[in-house]
Amino acid sequence: MTQAVTTRFVVLNDQPVETGEDDLLDAAATARSLVDLITDSHVSTPFTVAIDAGWGMGKSSLMRLMRARLEERGTPTAWFNAWTSGADALEVLIKSVLLTFDRNIVRRAYHRLAKRRRALRVFRLLLKVVLRFFGVHRLVDELWRQLSVDAKSRNEIRDVVHDMAKDWADGGTSPGRQLVVFIDDLDRCSGDVVLAVCEAIKLYLDVPGLVFVIGCDQAVLARNMQESGGSAGHALGHLEKIVQVYYRTPAPDQESVRRLIDGFADRSGTKELFGDGVTALIAQRTRRNPRRIKRLINSFVLEYHLNRDWQRFGASALVRVILLQHFYPEFYRSLTATGDRDIVSEFLAYTSVRERCKAGNHPGDDEFFTNHQVAPPPAAADHDTLRSSLDRVEQELPVFFPELAANPDFVSLIGELSQEADFDELRRYLQQGRRASFSLPHLLTDDGEFPQAILLDLNRPMGNLDATISPEAWASRHDLWRLVNELRDNHDPRRLHDLLGQDIDLAHFWRVAAAPEGTDASPMLRVLWIDDSFKPDLLGDAKLDLIADAHSRGIRVLRTNDPESLNDAFRRFEPDLFISDITRDGDPNAGLDDLAALRSDGIYDGPAIFYTSRVTPSRVKRAEELGALGVTADPRELMSWIERVVADRDSAQD
Repeated sequence: MTQAVTTRFVVLNDQPVETGEDDLLDAAATARSLVDLITDSHVSTPFTVAIDAGWGMGKSSLMRLMRARLEERGTPTAWFNAWTSGADALEVLIKSVLLTFDRNIVRRAYHRLAKRRRALRVFRLLLKVVLRFFGVHRLVDELWRQLSVDAKSRNEIRDVVHDMAKDWADGGTSPGRQLVVFIDDLDRCSGDVVLAVCEAIKLYLDVPGLVFVIGCDQAVLARNMQESGGSAGHALGHLEKIVQVYYRTPAPDQESVRRLIDGFADRSGTKELFGDGVTALIAQRTRRNPRRIKRLINSFVLEYHLNRDWQRFGASALVRVILLQHFYPEFYRSLTATGDRDIVSEFLAYTSVRERCKAGNHPGDDEFFTNHQVAPPPAAADHDTLRSSLDRVEQELPVFFPELAANPDFVSLIGELSQEADFDELRRYLQQGRRASFSLPHLLTDDGEFPQAILLDLNRPMGNLDATISPEAWASRHDLWRLVNELRDNHDPRRLHDLLGQDIDLAHFWRVAAAPEGTDASPMLRVLWIDDSFKPDLLGDAKLDLIADAHSRGIRVLRTNDPESLNDAFRRFEPDLFISDITRDGDPNAGLDDLAALRSDGIYDGPAIFYTSRVTPSRVKRAEELGALGVTADPRELMSWIERVVADRDSAQD
């Protein structure tokens, strides 16, 4: 067993870069250039600069570095976070600008407003006394209160702000005085907030001396506008009216991102775990996004600290497992699937066979072909024959093998994982221990509605319940739900399992259990699911999490692991959808053959889905021939196909 590692790793924060020593991508050089552009363009104010970049690509960091550079030069700045301002964005943005003016300018504006409104003598007298003690925040708040009495008075905002800006600009020691206002997180806001910010800039703050720097992802901004009932063109049109300069932040080049990863690894204490191959994979799979890189490293640090088992297997093993989980979910699902098949050894053997066949050399591994029910190539096979043999065996391999085998960094990653000490034990641990912690929320939780997740099982043995329940009680959904709740509240899963195993009339129970309380409504969808890996222990089967999710959406699932009961299940349950595994009792095509028999016998002609840990081209082709929706190992894809069946069923009923 690997010895425990005493190295302490630390998480990385997600704060924007503000100083040069934290600037791993040399964004300070870009910040200097943009600041030079702004200050050299002082005669062109007002104007707006938009920094356009995707999520996590350093917009806020660049703006923070620009702000620091401006303040070093003595240029005043203001920072406005559009997302945290909420529905008061217009007011908060205008106040952010007013607060940068000194107290005397705000006070003079207040006096001018009072004169303009012909205030009463007593009010004017009191005002002079009170304003002496107001701080600038109170002054700005009071000024805004006076301006926002009604819609007509708010029309004065522009004139007041213009007068204040002119006073401020004229009060400088040199001509061309500027105030630079940074607006961050605009792309996280609703359409209403975006329009309010644009309105504030265009209608109220379009005054000499002011420069706005807006950080946003324009594509996300357009999408948010659409979700708020507007249009993408509407959002971009408003931006075009206020923005004069666009700067698109580029993704870091290969050398820069390697330097970034090295810097993050050094700060987190993980540098020794990241070789060239791992670094290249991280750069490629994160699309060189700094925030994604940080989150990947933090995932490792958190898992290593919270799960003591990794101190047995080693930090390097965890790094590779985290990479698979984050970036290669299909391979990770196959690795953690229960069963005797070793996906790592199979993949490495395939890469060797593939390389030799493509080079025109005999693979020298006949067993690899026969293990996949494919005849190996003859000893004297030519290049075309070798390629044909490779094509045939690839039909029996996971669909993602060829693409991954073409990636030398991934092949290196899997090779390194296979060389980890006690790899076989690590693989068993991933299959049996860690797997459940990465599934959907479990069924037996205090914050969920467990009755919605009741699972009906055709083949559970009779059990003895300590609590007595009469046959008549099965006719009352309310009583059954009450009993289930009692067992759940007492944290007694064993008795709950016995309850679910009672030999009841499922057809009768279904009519009562499927409908919401007090209604005669039918479920959204009835699903029959057969899988021989369903376990008696509800807490240990991730598939049951999927079933619970389906129940929460109004979809009712009847599960079984007994193929002998299938015909009876179809007769009694009349499902709208059939879900099946494929390999069963050593037969690699059992599920496919079952559906073929159901079709040919006229028992079921509805939609079907195969949910299995192993998706191969040959299985996909056979499923298509049987009229199934497809074969998948992805729980999200499974749920999307179920929703598609629901939508098709609703359309047919309309």
